[in-house]
Amino acid sequence: MAPSFEFGIPGEDTVSNAPIQREQFQSETTPLSEGAGPRGSVTRVASLAKAGAAAAATVAARAFGLGAVGFVLGIVAFFVEKGTGLLAHPSERWGALVYLLLLAYMAAGAIGLGAAGMWRGIGRVAMNLVQEHKLCQRIVERVFERAAILAEGAYTPEILRKPLPIQKLRDVLSRAITAYATSDDDESGLGGFSRSILRRLKLRVCLHVETKLIELIGEETRNQSTVELTLDRLHALAEEELDGRVMDALDGARNQQALLWGGLFVAVLALPPIVLALLR
Repeated sequence: MAPSFEFGIPGEDTVSNAPIQREQFQSETTPLSEGAGPRGSVTRVASLAKAGAAAAATVAARAFGLGAVGFVLGIVAFFVEKGTGLLAHPSERWGALVYLLLLAYMAAGAIGLGAAGMWRGIGRVAMNLVQEHKLCQRIVERVFERAAILAEGAYTPEILRKPLPIQKLRDVLSRAITAYATSDDDESGLGGFSRSILRRLKLRVCLHVETKLIELIGEETRNQSTVELTLDRLHALAEEELDGRVMDALDGARNQQALLWGGLFVAVLALPPIVLALLR
């Protein structure tokens, strides 16, 4: 019997539409697929690498710049306090020991304001990576790719639309974010210090992304009264709202750290005059 080639003749009813359906289904989930938008993905990775290389210089410049200002302010503050009598004490030995405070003031200025500058620099770079270089979008893409694998055991488009229990969804996202944050994704081509800075920035942004994703899950389940949620739906919510929330969190964190270290510098300058006034 001659073999039948019936399935390959155009126009026959036996022609399968499965390849077309598969292609259409995959096209609907391309934002989460490994090869989605190769040109955009490569461009984004290159942009992140370039920004990561510049991040170290930005952070160092802010830290050393404000550290130098703090060093000078420590010297000025010491001589102002000494000249106005705030550091005076009747002890004869105090005349020589008072200059130990000069060293303390200089160190407090350099360390306190230097650390404040470092955190301001880290915050500024992180916000720039989120706003200009779409770091959040990159993290979300990679995290949801990993989450789909963790949820199913192998990456399949179907898992994106399969409702998952909320607790499992949270657990999967947490594991996926940890895996991405500790990986070397998006760090290729960077030197040691630049790679370290970008890794720390990735970790910090990932922590905010995880927190905000958990908040989105809570809001969605509360508003819709659902106990299950799909990765596809959560990804859509993240694209709509995540950037702004992470930017606000990063801005608050950098201001908090800067105020903390700046407050330490002020406390070091204020404490000796108060103590000496009580001893006099």
